[in-house]
Parts: sequence; structure tokens; C-alpha cells
Amino acid sequence: METAEEADRQARVFWSILRDSVARVAMNAQDQIRDPDVHECFMWEAGYPVLWRSEEAGWVSPELRSRLDALDHLLDQLSDAPGAWTDEAIMLLPLWEEARRAALECLVLMPTAPWEVGT
Repeated sequence: METAEEADRQARVFWSILRDSVARVAMNAQDQIRDPDVHECFMWEAGYPVLWRSEEAGWVSPELRSRLDALDHLLDQLSDAPGAWTDEAIMLLPLWEEARRAALECLVLMPTAPWEVGT
């Protein structure tokens, strides 16, 4: 069984993964194309499914949850869209711009270290 300390450590790790993923999706298209580490935004699949850990820790407001769910839907659409992952598509596909906008809306609600907020 996981101790409270282990659960807290796991929640922090997954929060950091998720926040970094959101930040990379929120980057402008030119920066996404130039960033050699932009593939890290695809760590979304590691962070989002365990969002419950961050919710249990009290770091996810209902508004943030709703926005993250909407971003997840947009990323699913991008994953299903043929050719959406080319440089040209990242620059020109309206769905990419919508995902970037949604990610920015999430990011403003996601402090880097919510476990330090109010301490």
C-alpha cells in the first residue's frame, strides 16, 4: 500500500509532467517546430490519466478540470487527424491553434508547484 508521502511524491511528479506538457502545447507554432524537446508535450498521456492524484491533493479546480478535459479532446482530434504532425500542419492547421489557445487557458490555472501555494 502506498504511504501518504509516496502518494504526495507521485502527485508532484505527475503534476509536473502534465504542466510541462500543457506548456509545450501552448508554445507558438514556430517555437514548437524549433524546440528539439517539443516531443515532451506528448507526455500528456503519462500525466492526464492520473489527474485524479492532483485533484485529490486539491490542486485542480473545477474550472481547470473542465479546461483540461477540453484540451484532451482537442489532442485526441489532432492524434486522429492524418498529417496533423507535420511542420506545415503545426503552423497552419486551425485545430493546432485551438489546442494552443486551450493549453494557454489551462496554463494560467496551473502553478508550477501548487504544493507551495499558500505556504
